[in-house]
Amino acid sequence: MGLSLTISGNISLAADPVRVTTSFDVRFSSAVLHQVAHLFGSGFGRAEADRLSQEIDGLKADQPRTWRFEVQYQGKAESLEVRALMDDLGMIDLDFAASPEAARAVRAAVDTYLNGRRR
Repeated sequence: MGLSLTISGNISLAADPVRVTTSFDVRFSSAVLHQVAHLFGSGFGRAEADRLSQEIDGLKADQPRTWRFEVQYQGKAESLEVRALMDDLGMIDLDFAASPEAARAVRAAVDTYLNGRRR
């Protein structure tokens, strides 16, 4: 009896996800989600960013919600988790969990957008 194992080059063995935590005025959530959507080849694009933005706008204070997506990042399949928590003042905690490589890109995209808004 023989045993054969083949591992495709496109499959990425998952490292522990890295969480990117942000907090900002909810009116910027759509733009932030669209910035993040530009990073992924598929699985989280404009349509998903639009849907999440609408669902976030409907969140009640202190009721967190989490969404999970299977995405392509730099040609590799991986998971992206988005968690949102609205407070009663209209501020949102928006967290992303992804591979270390994707998390660095998410952090850069979010920070670039939000820091540009402060001018």
